[in-house]
Amino acid sequence: MISGLVRLRSLLAMACLLTAAGLQSVHAMTVSPIHVEMAALGTSSHTTVTVTNNSAAPMPVETLIEKLSLDETGRRKTSKADDNFLVFPPQAIIPAGGAQVFRLQWVGAPDLAKSESYLLSVEQVPVRLPKGSGKVQMVMNFGVVINVASAQGAPELNLVSTSIVTDKQGKRHPVILVANPSNVHALLPQSQLSIEGAGWSHVFSKGEMDEKIGIGLVQPGHRRKFILPVDLPASVTAVEARLDLKPRH
Repeated sequence: MISGLVRLRSLLAMACLLTAAGLQSVHAMTVSPIHVEMAALGTSSHTTVTVTNNSAAPMPVETLIEKLSLDETGRRKTSKADDNFLVFPPQAIIPAGGAQVFRLQWVGAPDLAKSESYLLSVEQVPVRLPKGSGKVQMVMNFGVVINVASAQGAPELNLVSTSIVTDKQGKRHPVILVANPSNVHALLPQSQLSIEGAGWSHVFSKGEMDEKIGIGLVQPGHRRKFILPVDLPASVTAVEARLDLKPRH
């Protein structure tokens, strides 16, 4: 075991659960994009991810792809991805101030029955420090969410229920539970969403959805619960929502 190693798992690996904006530039390694939309067939079956080394020393990195599943609360579970992707190069040494482009190619079934989601982890490989140096080495791990869509079908989002939750600061927020009955993954920010109750209402703009909800992934046949980023007035004791998915192609 390498002495003085501290492994930092970036919140970007949770981008599918939380907001995805702005966090990728916090550390000495940056990854772009952190959310990729692909298809099992055609020109969208391949893409690229760029990793930049902002530090003053060469940085060895390696990649790992795992299959991703989200439960109703957005908690993630990963499993082996089999051989559905080719990543080139699988590992690299990025020079100080330099960048490396990683090419991703879907080589799984072209007739995919339903969308599948994956997590590409870009991990900094620890280097051996001089014995007795007393230095602490921080190792970064960034996650890129990859959705691979079936060539057939279209996403759907149905509103199941609404509720209200109170956070630790005593602020109350509306909650929606949505279901995706289709064979194609859906993204909540691609919806027109409004909430109302007791004469109060709020319409979420696209920018607000992208910034505060993030990717908002709802996988085929799954349900997701979303706490909406707006404070409710004290007079509102129940809420209603309107949801209209407008998928972007």
